[in-house]
Amino acid sequence: MSIPNEHPSITIDGTTYDLTHLKAFSASIPGKGATAGTDLLVEVAFSNHVYTERTKHGEQHHAVDHYGTKRTFDGGRYEMSKGLGAAIRWQIENNGLTYVSKSYGGVDNLVFVEMEDGHTWAVVYCLQPLGDGCSVRMEVLSAHPKVIHQKTISRRNLSYFARTCLFKETRIPNA
Repeated sequence: MSIPNEHPSITIDGTTYDLTHLKAFSASIPGKGATAGTDLLVEVAFSNHVYTERTKHGEQHHAVDHYGTKRTFDGGRYEMSKGLGAAIRWQIENNGLTYVSKSYGGVDNLVFVEMEDGHTWAVVYCLQPLGDGCSVRMEVLSAHPKVIHQKTISRRNLSYFARTCLFKETRIPNA
């Protein structure tokens, strides 16, 4: 299963939650394309992890993720997800800073740090080459509250990782 380009509305306990704000979109990193003076196109798609959390034993699940894992709707993640597209677009268009972090399963992923209502959120993603020589796909794997000690992490501009993905034609960071 792959990360979808759009998410249908989800109904929980009689309340329907609109997810059209998580429709895939494209943005560009100015001047960082494969050839001088061109932009690097980034296609963005969202996993349902941005509005759900892993279902705990005995809990009802509301969705299944791209790995086949049961997920439960999370109101806090859902609320944060409403501004996620705009925040990611800004990061792309401004060649924002990002860093590599290990997941709970030991897989490397990239992370943006976002602030929302006084909370720090980790926006976890990876980049996949699209095979056209000029664009990459950003798969937003999760967005969740996380304590991040920003003074202790080493960050690089998004274009570094996106260009590496583009030229090496491989997932960044490597799985």
